Amino acid sequence: MSAPSPAKRAPRKAAARPRKTAAAAAVVLDLDSLSKSKAFPDLTLPAVPFTFLLDGVTYELRDPRDSDWKLALELASNPFLLMRTSLVGADDPIDDPTDLEIECARERLGVVSEDAAAMAELVADGQVNRDPAPEPTVVVPALIDRFTAADLPTWKLNALFENWHRHYKIDLTSSKGILTALLGAGE
Repeated sequence: MSAPSPAKRAPRKAAARPRKTAAAAAVVLDLDSLSKSKAFPDLTLPAVPFTFLLDGVTYELRDPRDSDWKLALELASNPFLLMRTSLVGADDPIDDPTDLEIECARERLGVVSEDAAAMAELVADGQVNRDPAPEPTVVVPALIDRFTAADLPTWKLNALFENWHRHYKIDLTSSKGILTALLGAGE
C-alpha cells in the first residue's frame, strides 16, 4: 500500500488591491427621489384612483405603470397577471367565499382540489390504479379570487381595460402596445 499523496495546494492569489479612481462621478439621475410627476412632467395624473363595480364589489386598480419592471413583459401578455398585480388588496382575505371563489384560490395557489382528494381515496381503497394526490390544503380565498370567480364577458373586460388605461392616460391606440405603455416609453 502506498501512502496517501499529499493534497495539492492551490497557488496563493495576490490580495486584490483597491483601484485608485478619479473622484466619484456626479449622479446623473437620482431614482431614489424621482417621482412619477417629475418623470412625466407633461402628464396630468388623476387625483382619484380608478375604481369599478362588479357583482356589487368595488375594486380599485393602481396605475399599471407602477408595476415592477421585471414583470412588464409578462404583464403585457397576461391579463390575469396584470389584474392581479394592479388590483389594490389583491391578496386580502375575503369574507364568506363561495365554492367557486375557493376553487379559484386553490387553482391560483396550485392546491389539489377536493375532486383530487376524492380520487386519492379511491386509489387508497384500491378502486383506481393511480398514485394518490397530496393531502388537500386549507386555502383562504383573496380579493383576486372574488374577481376571478365573477362572471365577466370579454366585452366588459375590454371596457374595463380601456377605461382603466384612459383614466391613467395610457394611450394604447397609437400601436405602441401595452409593453411600451407599461414601461412608460414614448409618453
